[in-house]
Amino acid sequence: MHTATGYSILENPVEAATEAASKALHPSENPVLTILFTTDAYDQRLVVDTVKEVTRTSHLIGMCAGGIIAGSQAFRQGIAVLTLTSDTLRVATSLQTGLSNNPFDVGVRAAEVLLAPTSRGCDDGIVFMFPDGFGANIAEMVRGLYSKMGPSYKYLGGGAGDNLKFFRTYQFTEAGVETDAVAVALLSGAHVGTSVGHGWKPHGERIVITEAKGKKILEIDGQPAFNAYAARFRNITIERFPEYGMKHPLGFSDISGNYLIRDPLSVNADKSIDCVTEVPSKAIGHIMHGRMEDLIETAEKVAREAARGISQPAFAIICDCISRYLLMGDEFSKELHAIQTAIGEAVPTIGVLTFGEVGAFVDVPFFHNKTVAIAVGGR
Repeated sequence: MHTATGYSILENPVEAATEAASKALHPSENPVLTILFTTDAYDQRLVVDTVKEVTRTSHLIGMCAGGIIAGSQAFRQGIAVLTLTSDTLRVATSLQTGLSNNPFDVGVRAAEVLLAPTSRGCDDGIVFMFPDGFGANIAEMVRGLYSKMGPSYKYLGGGAGDNLKFFRTYQFTEAGVETDAVAVALLSGAHVGTSVGHGWKPHGERIVITEAKGKKILEIDGQPAFNAYAARFRNITIERFPEYGMKHPLGFSDISGNYLIRDPLSVNADKSIDCVTEVPSKAIGHIMHGRMEDLIETAEKVAREAARGISQPAFAIICDCISRYLLMGDEFSKELHAIQTAIGEAVPTIGVLTFGEVGAFVDVPFFHNKTVAIAVGGR
């Protein structure tokens, strides 16, 4: 298997896409899969069409997001490309629209395309999934896809986004460019390891989500959500909520003690709290706390776990939450350096600043917040 990466931060979309794709492809190669990450400064269709011209008949999957990662660097504007070339690789892709209307069914339809007879031979491997990060109940989409595909596959992905305008974002395969959609790809024939983690730890007594609807938490511990949250920090004001919400997300433990993180975003007039991702009513959890050194150390552990058993790593893909980037500031470069060092400095690596991440602590994938998910492939 031959892999290569390229990136560009040029402003012109055709020039940037051409530069990134050309760096990731030797003229004599015919890649099997091209992974493409962009930011919202570009005409997305123009970028995709340009990359397709360079990579020719390759399958393609990707999305627009809040930033790209190239090796151990992050850029809020740019284009990153990874190509995979091998006679032994098999790939199937699907682009399904209508994510907000019926996310579970969208996940099911995406899985059915990947498992269709035309994709025969892809009976193991890794599923990459890039849903619209602004869509409703993305966790349901993940459940729908997993309900069809099951534990034979590994899973990795993240939510598409923009540069925090929360307006519109895009998902794409070689079939086209869509919004309110999910782009998925099944890669088989490569040895791939995955891992996910965050470094957040429970702080104080547990909480109960006594009432929630979708992404909106109405009550915590029987009180208006903000009042209960603020009381844990000596009754902070609404004006200080963004600061505290960034540093203290919510966490909900599974039976193994792993915490699924949910990111509180804003407070409404009725003192309800809007989150990035859905929170179920009656869920029992904690307000979380994270030290910078714990976040970075966990990212390094995630990278090492993903690379475990891969004797000759050939590529790596990172989905790192944009809120980690915003919270960590200059320290984020240390996280990326730790990841790259753990994987291998010479391993071709691209990534994306995501609006939610897809990964599995054990077998079943979930939709996470404030988390880093990594895949490492090779032999």
